[in-house]
Amino acid sequence: MPWEQIRDVPVLYHITGAISFVNEIPWVIEPVYIAQWGSMWIMMRREKRDRRHFKRMRFPPFDDEEPPLDYADNILDVEPLEAIQLELDPEEDAPVLDWFYDHQPLKDSRKYVNGSTYQRWQFTLPMMSTLYRLANQLLTDLVDDNYFYLFDLKAFFTSKALNMAIPGGPKFEPLVRDINLQDEDWNEFNDINKIIIRQPIRTEYKIAFPYLYNNLPHHVHLTWYHTPNVVFIKTEDPDLPAFYFDPLINPISHRHSVKSQEPLPDDDEEFELPESVEPFLKETPLYTDNTANGIALLWAPRPFNLRSGRTRRALDIPLVKNWYREHCPAGQPVKVRVSYQKLLKYYVLNALKHRPPKAQKKRYLFRSFKATKFFQSTKLDWVEVGLQVCRQGYNMLNLLIHRKNLNYLHLDYNFNLKPVKTLTTKERKKSRFGNAFHLCREVLRLTKLVVDSHVQYRLGNVDAFQLSDGL
Repeated sequence: MPWEQIRDVPVLYHITGAISFVNEIPWVIEPVYIAQWGSMWIMMRREKRDRRHFKRMRFPPFDDEEPPLDYADNILDVEPLEAIQLELDPEEDAPVLDWFYDHQPLKDSRKYVNGSTYQRWQFTLPMMSTLYRLANQLLTDLVDDNYFYLFDLKAFFTSKALNMAIPGGPKFEPLVRDINLQDEDWNEFNDINKIIIRQPIRTEYKIAFPYLYNNLPHHVHLTWYHTPNVVFIKTEDPDLPAFYFDPLINPISHRHSVKSQEPLPDDDEEFELPESVEPFLKETPLYTDNTANGIALLWAPRPFNLRSGRTRRALDIPLVKNWYREHCPAGQPVKVRVSYQKLLKYYVLNALKHRPPKAQKKRYLFRSFKATKFFQSTKLDWVEVGLQVCRQGYNMLNLLIHRKNLNYLHLDYNFNLKPVKTLTTKERKKSRFGNAFHLCREVLRLTKLVVDSHVQYRLGNVDAFQLSDGL
């Protein structure tokens, strides 16, 4: 991660050195992880703004014919450059100051985490409010779900089924192909003498009310019309009191209201309370230091509206999903609008194809390996293991190539497969590999690029900002 200089990871390796596995699941506490990336966003934007000439990394970091570097000879004795860390305020950020950038923070504290298994977490309100403030750059400001009217999953399903496109939404191939739609006979519903069209029927009408405005409403979904109005106003200034009359609210004047107070009869005297009576909760303050933070967290997006939860794998946490679920901001170039549409398209397709997972018996391959005498466990630097995996992967693919006796194919150290001469038809047929081989090659190629980028950082050729920008 960008905020770490060096990371030691548990490794399971074969005693011959043939293969190594990083035997660690990256469990993280979701609000902490999002807050860490939020602080990275601030630091990276600040650095790109202030640095005059930001020199980007060259890819691939090492030449195709340069073998992976030896860790002990080149990297072991070199002190890495500074990692990216936001300077936290000792007063405002005090609840998270001591552990914010640690690997698996609070692991030893039974008060906030369940223990070394790192499965459950439980935070106090000041901790959550500080994390929420640090993560604010990545989170949405929307609290009103009415923003997503005709721009949510059900509306996208309906637009896909009707072969229409919501403005700014994804476009799909037709789901129902009806060739004879144009040759339809006149009937009671489409008789030209009976239809009076006062205004054109827009796409939004057809999606909002599919059974009313469409002839063939196949596979459509009915969306909600609106959710209750949200009367919460997010305060920008932390120094304001918890209950504050925001200028955005239009006050309703009582000056011109009609006073309907009936006069008392002459014989009734006005009731007065004795002087000893005090109002309830007189000594209780209206709000405390945590009230404003608590109200803000109540309306915060998940996971900041939770006080406790289960840890998740770092790769399962969506950091930018809520960005493309919103409308593309006005005035953006075409390529940005196309990116929004493509991301929305995959989001909708994933939701359509999602099936509940089947119950399966868990089998732990690494535990089986560890139980044999051929595998040993240790803790190694992540870069060292990465270099080992790159070398082992290169040897593995080379063995497969030479097993087929394909001397005219050359696999370089960046995992590009190239012919050494112009191949005949027979040689071309013989040198065809399956999908599995090329998938392994591409995965190893990506791994090599990532590991080499870190090697350049550890050698001091690029700093942490250039590394994060390149990756």
